[in-house]
Amino acid sequence: MHEGPPDDLPLAPHWGTLAEDPLASVFRRHFDALKAAHDAQPGEGVLVAAVDGNGLFDAHAHLRLPQTGIAHLIVGRHERCDFVLSRDSDVSLRHVLIRATRTPKGKIHLRAIDLRSRLGLLSEEGRRCEAVASKGPLFLQVASYTLFLIPTGPSTRPWSDDPDETFGGFFPRNQEILPPAQPLKSRAAPSAGAVRLATITISSSSPQTGDLTSTHAVWSDQLERGILVGRDDRCATGGFDEGNLSRVHLVLLSVDDEVWAIDTASTNGTREKDGQSFRQLLLSGEKDLVLADSLSLRWSPARLPIQA
Repeated sequence: MHEGPPDDLPLAPHWGTLAEDPLASVFRRHFDALKAAHDAQPGEGVLVAAVDGNGLFDAHAHLRLPQTGIAHLIVGRHERCDFVLSRDSDVSLRHVLIRATRTPKGKIHLRAIDLRSRLGLLSEEGRRCEAVASKGPLFLQVASYTLFLIPTGPSTRPWSDDPDETFGGFFPRNQEILPPAQPLKSRAAPSAGAVRLATITISSSSPQTGDLTSTHAVWSDQLERGILVGRDDRCATGGFDEGNLSRVHLVLLSVDDEVWAIDTASTNGTREKDGQSFRQLLLSGEKDLVLADSLSLRWSPARLPIQA
């Protein structure tokens, strides 16, 4: 995989004028369709729209923000994804996780986390990255697709009938490239000020590898960036030969003082032990999860958080 950019790298527009900005050109060309889709969603959430590499307005969807103020969307080529990009084979089956959160002031913040895709993500500045955040609209390149993520709802600025005026109204906004999601093993020491929040115990049993169990301390800086669980050798469970497990099956991610388990539209699902399958689950207290009926994950919060 490519070398990532420096941690927390702010993004600054480098186009001299709006006319030079290629994203503005795509937005202008599809303004009528984008505006109609945006106007049709007065509720709080995020308009997700894609333009393919041939310049065709491929699809759009609305990610509704529930009362909890947290919502997630999986984008990829697999038919189980929440938002499917099917016209480019370079899009990974599960390419990117989109997270939307509501701030105390009612604004919507967005984060995109690459799911160990082959090509990664390109920010609107053309920088390759594995995670990017925005306080406001977020525009990404996913393989040959241009992805528009635009907040909706009463707290957002109404669109005018002029595409350039509307696009210009998205600026300025605070965006930054973030560090990639963190592994549980073979990682650097916790960052200064990090707090140990939990212990994860992962258990697997298969004819190929026998019984395997590993236990890992989980630190706040890991959860802020996201912990990936899956077959990929850089995931938390890398090295477990579990055919039923998706390459990236689950993401553990903190939002403020809460930790969420997010199933990445996996083929064989994730469920609570003796419970129902889920797409997102708040990890409050000790939890036992089963991934694809082949891997057990126990989440045990630390009684007294330990600071690094």
